[in-house]
Amino acid sequence: MIKRVAVINDLSSLGKCSLTAAIPVLSVMGVQPCPVPTAILTNQTEYDSYYCYDFTDKIDNYIEQWQKLGITFDGIYTGYLNSASQIKKILHFCETFRDENTLLIVDPVMGDSGKVYDMYTPELGKRMRDLVMSADVITPNLTECCILTNTDYEELVSHQDEPDYLDRIEKMARPLLQ
Repeated sequence: MIKRVAVINDLSSLGKCSLTAAIPVLSVMGVQPCPVPTAILTNQTEYDSYYCYDFTDKIDNYIEQWQKLGITFDGIYTGYLNSASQIKKILHFCETFRDENTLLIVDPVMGDSGKVYDMYTPELGKRMRDLVMSADVITPNLTECCILTNTDYEELVSHQDEPDYLDRIEKMARPLLQ
């Protein structure tokens, strides 16, 4: 039986990320990716400008239809989530489709290089902590780890040349792992 993963992420038409990257990787691995777009973007947000169409109000349709079909998932993967209200819907998605055998992987996309992304709000950060705390695996970058743990990014990177730097990061992230 083929493994099935719900891939909850944005669809960026230009750029090598999000659903355009996840779908072929999972397919080559022999896994059926079931995309749930959180937003459709003309291009990645790293460009000077982009257009974003928010899909928050469409997520309930996926839940309803897939429940009717009795769909189950071996894994749920989340990436770019556009708002706190969208994370609330994704938490509901996980409550609906996750069982003891479903692996939940969360990439808490919120920022990079010490800066938050445009969509970030403190409420999104709070909801993201809720989602991360229910995950089996999380893949934050250093900025996102600092956001999730209320750690000052600049203070942390000021110690990057010290021998115990990785120990500092591990200690900072420990509450997320428990």
